[in-house]
Amino acid sequence: MLHIYYGRENLDKDRFLFDGIETDLKQGRKKVLLLVPDQFTLQAERNAFAYLGVDGLMDLEILSPSRLGFKVLSEVGGSAKIPVDKYGRHMLLTKILTEENERLQAFRGMNQKTSFIEMTNNLISEMKQFNASPSDLLKILSDTEEGSILRRKLRDIHIIYEKYEELIADKYLDTEDYLNLFISKIQSSNLVKEAVFWISGFDYLTPKLLNIIEQLMLTSSEVNAVLTADCSLGPAGCGQPPEGRDSDLFDLTRGIMGRLRDLAETAGISYEEQAINERYQIPLGDQKGEKLVPLAHLEQELYAQPYHQSTGGAAVTLCQAANFYAEAETAAAKIQHLIREEGFRYRDILVICNDMETRASVIKRVFADYGIAAFLDKKRDILHHPSIEFITSLVDITANGWLYEDVFRMLKTNFTDVSPEECEELENYAIKYRIKGNRWKTEFTYGMKTEGEEVLARLNETRERICTFISSFEVEFRQKQTVRDRTLAIYEFLTKTARMPEKIESLIDDLTEANQFEYAEEASQIWNVIIQILDQLVELIGEESMGAEEYGLILKSGFGAIEIGLLPPTIDQIMVGTMQRTRAGNIKALIVLGANDGLLPAAAGSESLLNEDEKTALYKRGIEICKIDDLRAKEEKLAIYKTFGRPSRYLWVGYSASDLEGKESKPSILFDKIRRIFPDVKIIKDILNQEDPMLLMEAPESTLRHMTASFREAMEGKELRDEWREAYQWYETKDERLLRPVREGLLFTNHQNKIQKELIRRLYNRDSSLPLSLSPSRLERFSRCPFSHFINYGLHPDERRIFEIAGREIGDVYHQCFMMLSQTLSVPGIEVTDPASPWMKVTKETCQEMVDGFVDEAAQSYREGVLTQGEEERYRSMRMKRVCGDAAWALVEHIQTGKIRQVFFESEFGRAVEKQFSAIEVKVGQETVYIEGKIDRVDVLAGNRETDRAGETGNAGANGYVKIIDYKSGKERFDTEEARAGWRLQLMLYLKAVLGTKAASHKPAGVFYFEIAEPMIDVTDAVDDDYNEKVKAERRKSFKLDGVVLDDRNIIESIAGEFSGYSEILPIKKTKEGTYAGTTDRKLLKEEEFEELLTAVNHKVEELCSNLSSGSIDIRPKKVKDETACRFCLYKSICCFDLSFDGCTYEVIR
Repeated sequence: MLHIYYGRENLDKDRFLFDGIETDLKQGRKKVLLLVPDQFTLQAERNAFAYLGVDGLMDLEILSPSRLGFKVLSEVGGSAKIPVDKYGRHMLLTKILTEENERLQAFRGMNQKTSFIEMTNNLISEMKQFNASPSDLLKILSDTEEGSILRRKLRDIHIIYEKYEELIADKYLDTEDYLNLFISKIQSSNLVKEAVFWISGFDYLTPKLLNIIEQLMLTSSEVNAVLTADCSLGPAGCGQPPEGRDSDLFDLTRGIMGRLRDLAETAGISYEEQAINERYQIPLGDQKGEKLVPLAHLEQELYAQPYHQSTGGAAVTLCQAANFYAEAETAAAKIQHLIREEGFRYRDILVICNDMETRASVIKRVFADYGIAAFLDKKRDILHHPSIEFITSLVDITANGWLYEDVFRMLKTNFTDVSPEECEELENYAIKYRIKGNRWKTEFTYGMKTEGEEVLARLNETRERICTFISSFEVEFRQKQTVRDRTLAIYEFLTKTARMPEKIESLIDDLTEANQFEYAEEASQIWNVIIQILDQLVELIGEESMGAEEYGLILKSGFGAIEIGLLPPTIDQIMVGTMQRTRAGNIKALIVLGANDGLLPAAAGSESLLNEDEKTALYKRGIEICKIDDLRAKEEKLAIYKTFGRPSRYLWVGYSASDLEGKESKPSILFDKIRRIFPDVKIIKDILNQEDPMLLMEAPESTLRHMTASFREAMEGKELRDEWREAYQWYETKDERLLRPVREGLLFTNHQNKIQKELIRRLYNRDSSLPLSLSPSRLERFSRCPFSHFINYGLHPDERRIFEIAGREIGDVYHQCFMMLSQTLSVPGIEVTDPASPWMKVTKETCQEMVDGFVDEAAQSYREGVLTQGEEERYRSMRMKRVCGDAAWALVEHIQTGKIRQVFFESEFGRAVEKQFSAIEVKVGQETVYIEGKIDRVDVLAGNRETDRAGETGNAGANGYVKIIDYKSGKERFDTEEARAGWRLQLMLYLKAVLGTKAASHKPAGVFYFEIAEPMIDVTDAVDDDYNEKVKAERRKSFKLDGVVLDDRNIIESIAGEFSGYSEILPIKKTKEGTYAGTTDRKLLKEEEFEELLTAVNHKVEELCSNLSSGSIDIRPKKVKDETACRFCLYKSICCFDLSFDGCTYEVIR
């Protein structure tokens, strides 16, 4: 006998269901079985206790179809085949897609994509639910258009599906096929024969579920199904609701009833359809157990067309929020109001959000801020759980050869005996010296000078422990060849060496003690999941030989497919879920978040191997191999109707006007429909935009945040509301500790007081008894930002320098090569531009050979041989030879073109007598600050002015015009205004040091940057004949000096020689009249302009030295155009410079 009972959501169908079950139990039925969907079993049990009023369920059992199958097969005997669940299927499909990749057409190359494997897994599962076999696909293929995309897809799916079936044939049983076995055994089950079945909670029945119900009808004494449909459908199940206003809402139900009726008639079983009696109608009113009229009206009108309007009153709230956070906070405030003012419990409230993937973290965080206990009803993936990370990284270490990333992925799981402090210290070293591969297995020797012997010994001790730990697994794992043996090696290592079960138990205890119950429950399932995956791996492909890399890929795919479902840790908490997944009992309030277009209802899904058009095309040909999107839409529509029909006291629906990226979002059609049904309900703004402080005072933590923001606004001139003053007084009396950080935050200004005088030398000088000494780059650093200078030179943080070649290292090597080249080509007693000088005789080829040798020499000595550490570094070394060779030859050409008496390379200036030039002395009160450093190059020009003749003095080049050159491996452009402001000081300080040397009488000729770089040359318009010439010309141009030069013909010719048009050496040009002009403004300076610039820079240097020596550490970065001192600063997280903070502004130069 089959009974179909149906009714709308205005009926208490749960009461009807359990009344029927209670009657069956009182009539002495041996067993009553209630069949519900998997995700509804917990709620169904809660409903049973509530409605039956019992403390335990004896003769009633609540089961899902799969659980019923297990019980039946346990009773009558199942198959000797080994079961394969969706996770085992996922691993097999990973293997199949790798092996069959070349045979595929539409899906070739997708075998490494986890999402594709998951979609394939889901499609095969659905095809099995719809009883579609590989042979059915073959028949469909023959009727599909040749060459079409659909045919190519179906062909690939057939290959994959057929191969999967071949692999599991005879020995294994897919869980979907498991239901077929269950169906075949139902008639042999005494459990089924003696039971009365009730079926509830299903909105749609797959062909396989219909087969199960058919067998239950044939075998059991009675089957009763409770469905959602309009009562006016009539006994034949084909009637229409009155006026047909929402007839399409129950299309699914009509379809189910029709199929059940056909099954019953075919099997010769009596069949009865019956509307649920009106006495189960939920009473209307505002008393306990009653439903408010507006909510009852909404149940009738939500999908009705035409619809009838009514008043929503206080029962319905519609909210337009500015963004996700404001929406979640407004909902949280309403929930707290319902709890506090209306006497609701958390369990009386259901929160629905169809966009859990994006908003779940926002909801969780905001609700926690409001002190709301919320449970997110969603599956959790486990791939990144520490225990799973430990296993996959362990295999990856072995497969990939001890890569840095794999080693530390394992160490950070806390499943080893390496402490977090040891791990951190080791990671810093490993990053710095690029430890990977076999370097883990040999003693660390790099950094003896910088790290120290004690630190290196400690690091080696940690390294040895790690190597011993991992190597014990690696040796066993590498010796094995079959999947079975490799898996056994993993299991034994986890249980014996790593002691993972014990550590997981300890983790569960720690999480429980910290009240992290959800994470504790997740951890409690992990070990069983690990064993489940390892078992299936062995059972499915245990005898196959497999490399470590492929094994790791399949193992990871198995773990990646697993999702853990958790039970709510307590009854009295808010459930947060989706329309399709979450099933609620009787609730008083429904909170709907994200009622945006495309979310409620959800947009058609795209994560399927077949798109909607392809599915529909097959469906129209009478072919059902999976759910079509139209069917999914109908399922969701019915789920939405049922959910909106649940609340008895209150409905809140909100949408966000913008997404996380700030893009506009529109409300859903349902939001608009509810607004039209209740025209008196006005759309409110979120609580952050209603300017009502009382709405923001729902919980201590959240109120404190809003109160702080209001006080901050008041400090900026906005009026402070009395409510916030009262709130402040409340915290003063109730929870003073919460106010302490608020006061500190409100009074915070990002300003640093000067450091004490006695600390300055101790911080800035190695020997505090000596006067303060600075380098030009350091003073420039102070000028750009005093605080950055303080951190770098006062506190001396240890920068993590990676053992690799980057811009800084390349620049160092270039400088070293230029110095060695200069020393090699310079001969004492011979002027640089004398015809007998090596500078004048060297060829480009010889120059390149010399540079190659210098780079090779630097490669061995620089930073413990960093340039020899592998193919990448050797390639960079080769490229550096080319770039440095080109730059060196440009430097030689510059010298050969000019008239230079003497060149000083890497010349130091300072207080020591052996220094080439004197230190710069800056008087600061009673003290002297010394500026000392090293100049890349000083050229003394052989001009014909006054007494500038070689050999007139014993100090070569003691008199004459000098030009300063600073080598740069990055783009630097000299600007006189930036020099005056202290943004660029180095060149002018180098010049000041040379000019100020007492033993010489020099005059400024110019200051320049010389860029050492590989230029990008545009040869788009070059023809074959002039291609090489254009490249050469552009390269020469890239090495042009940038700076300022004295506007004097003799000086210019001493530097750039004779030229017409644009100079290839200086940033100037020669006009038709024979005069000179800068290519940009302020490149040519008269003597008095040069003097004025030097004077201005001197004043700036004195000002800076005074500020520095007085202890200034202001957070005051400079800004030039679009460039700021913060751009490459390593200390931004320390100073917390933020333009929104009071007093945080750039010192703008221009």
